[in-house]
Amino acid sequence: MVVTNQELVERYIPLANKLAYKKKRSLPNFVDVEELKSAAYLGLVEAASRFDPERGVAFSTFAYPRVFGAIHDYLREQGWGKKSEPKSAVSLDSEMDAGEGCALKDLIEAKPERNDDEFLEVVSQNLDKQATAVLRHYFVDAYSMKEVGEKFGVSESRISQLIKRYKDQIRSDWNSNDLRFELAA
Repeated sequence: MVVTNQELVERYIPLANKLAYKKKRSLPNFVDVEELKSAAYLGLVEAASRFDPERGVAFSTFAYPRVFGAIHDYLREQGWGKKSEPKSAVSLDSEMDAGEGCALKDLIEAKPERNDDEFLEVVSQNLDKQATAVLRHYFVDAYSMKEVGEKFGVSESRISQLIKRYKDQIRSDWNSNDLRFELAA
């Protein structure tokens, strides 16, 4: 039975949605998940048009990097993907609460020319080099946890644990007023 490109796209829309929501978790609240889903759908359509079932690879395996790549391309077009370009806001994650109901991403909007590297440099002052490197690879360079784990020779789940620990340490090191002052400097 031959499956058409349209049938592949329709069947794998949940995969595209899943990847869009996964990426959204690491972005500030003002990034619209619907925009990420649209980019994911475009990647899915492209993957379906290039898919060759004769190669013996499952479509989901073939489509995953292409859909995720389309999301990253969209973010780069919006100025979120290149370290050298300023961002309007930077965040270690969207739910990071500095203790006074203020997400870290909201604190940096006073100085929009700050980029990810500058933001990370400020918030990681009390972290060791490894912690800063892990956070840089994950949040600034947009590596997956698996890729970060490969760089450090540990598992993806260990990287997840380390990132949580480092974020918790940053939360405990900074209150929102101190961070606001430091980031506005």
